[in-house]
Amino acid sequence: MTLADTQQQRLLERLRQAGDQPVAFAELHAGGIAFPATVVSELQLNGYAIERVYDHRRLVGVRLLHPEPRETPAAPRRRRRPWPHR
Repeated sequence: MTLADTQQQRLLERLRQAGDQPVAFAELHAGGIAFPATVVSELQLNGYAIERVYDHRRLVGVRLLHPEPRETPAAPRRRRRPWPHR
């Protein structure tokens, strides 16, 4: 398991424990996650639904909307042109 995997697992566990309550980035950092915003973005790219929570335009924290990643559809195949592109 790589350091990134460990950080992702730690963040997911903390968000699952919080339930519907947002968790602040400072709290995640204090919990041993070096760059929480980066780890959140990585998890979102891997299909996890993580919401950024705001209060009066101020970021409060993040929360996990679904405990498991959603299935992401495969990217559509690109059609190749039979003639050279100019």
